Amino acid sequence: MSARVPVSRLVGRMMGMRPYLASAPSGPATAGPPAAAAGRPRVVVIGGGIAGASAAVVLAERGIPVVICEAADRLGGRLGAHPRTLPDGTLQWVDHGFHGFFRQYYNWRRILGRISAEPEPLLHPLGSYPVTSARWPDEEFDRLPPTPPLSILALTFRSPSLRLRDLARVDHTIGLSLLGFDAGQTYAHLDQVSAEQLLAAVRLPERARVMLFNVFAHSFFNDAASMSAAEMVAMFHFYFLANPEGLGMDAPHADYQSAIWTPLARYLRQRGAQLRTGTAVTGIDRDPAGPWQIRAGTGATLTADEVLLATDAGTAARILGASPDATSGDQRLAAVVARPRTGPPYAVARYWLDGDVRPERAQFTSIADPGILDSVTLYHRFETGARSWHERTGGSVVELHAYACPPGAAAAELGAAMLAELGQLWPETRRLHRVDQHCQVGTDAAGFPVGGHAATPGVRTDVPGLTLAGDWVATPFPSALMERAAATGIGAANVILAAHGYRTEPVWSVPPRGILAGRWAASMRRPDQRWTALRESGQREPDQRGPAQPARTP
Repeated sequence: MSARVPVSRLVGRMMGMRPYLASAPSGPATAGPPAAAAGRPRVVVIGGGIAGASAAVVLAERGIPVVICEAADRLGGRLGAHPRTLPDGTLQWVDHGFHGFFRQYYNWRRILGRISAEPEPLLHPLGSYPVTSARWPDEEFDRLPPTPPLSILALTFRSPSLRLRDLARVDHTIGLSLLGFDAGQTYAHLDQVSAEQLLAAVRLPERARVMLFNVFAHSFFNDAASMSAAEMVAMFHFYFLANPEGLGMDAPHADYQSAIWTPLARYLRQRGAQLRTGTAVTGIDRDPAGPWQIRAGTGATLTADEVLLATDAGTAARILGASPDATSGDQRLAAVVARPRTGPPYAVARYWLDGDVRPERAQFTSIADPGILDSVTLYHRFETGARSWHERTGGSVVELHAYACPPGAAAAELGAAMLAELGQLWPETRRLHRVDQHCQVGTDAAGFPVGGHAATPGVRTDVPGLTLAGDWVATPFPSALMERAAATGIGAANVILAAHGYRTEPVWSVPPRGILAGRWAASMRRPDQRWTALRESGQREPDQRGPAQPARTP
């Protein structure tokens, strides 16, 4: 281990940069059923992705009868995988798109710890992942010291995109907002402003804006022009400014189905959970004096004391829209129906090519240039099935991502556009021929629209017996993507556990406030025309904005 790692972590701990216990366990000393319990509640979890599975693990471990209803034929959600047979007869598992497992994903990693086969770890370091551009030198954030504040200082002095003469022209008053995350003041002052507006007001040079921040916004499947500046600041805080673990990413060596979902399904069944895959829920109803009735597309009706809705935002909106009895008691649920918290479409294209790329190419690369292509993943460098095919054929398995696409574009069209852009960046790919390809467009990413935070529901609803979980659900502590899905799943399970006298599960996060939160709060108490102009530039009502329309075209 480099000497800078322990030094960075020691300094960071002195500054409060350590895992933060967002919710401590409460209830009986043991996790099992309380002696005074009148009966175990029957729980139906709708959705078998990270959020639903995390909730079900915690509930099933307490002996609570749990049924997971998942519309797909297997668990996984956006972390799922499906089999594909190549022209040569090789079976490959194709994921729903590559996901990096960051080391501050404390809650999701605790769930994965249930199925990790020691001493062989489930997750392995992915190696360096550069941000690259045809116009500027690469950025490599994972090579920074891991823990703030040294990581922030190193970025300032090492990054080729942040030269000192450029920093002298930055609006430091507005720039404080990037370093001073505090949930109350950040959402109050910045949620009505887009990420693009905030970055323009900070007056960062174009290179820094593109290489550091636009890439960052797109990594959340949102476009800077339509994403809330408050959400971008919150995520920047979670991933960099308060993360004591560094920016290294890990990933399984096997596909997600083999590494995660098959063993997790086995773990759940061993603890009594029922997994009803291929079961799409169409609505939920409840008689005020009776249990929940969960309607499934198969014509079956399930009965439950508690319903945990853990689908993506669009599916949640459809289910709630068909369930007026469930939404009538909570205005935020009605708001979800009226304007689902979904982001722009995204595209994933996986290509099996008849040759390899240059050996120095990273396993994962972010692309900063304007266009469709946002990232490249070389599966044959780390995933067992793809590597085996590569070793046998000499070919490569290359996955391309477009995180925020124009609506209505065809998957094959987007895949071809991304492959053409890759040819401009990596010329050696132009001579390679396609053996097979799989292109897909997804519409289930979470959206973080300007002005949307106040109407976004959290885990606990105003409807008794109904909780929510997912990466679109609001949390009172910093979280994002897979980790938000897991954290809200555990949080929803905790609401149910507490209501019935069971011991709850701890929930972890990063420190809840930024290093300069106090200074930013003080600066906001002084009138400043620049802040007034910035806020006024984004003060149209959220419902008048319409759906996000990313400006990028194929």
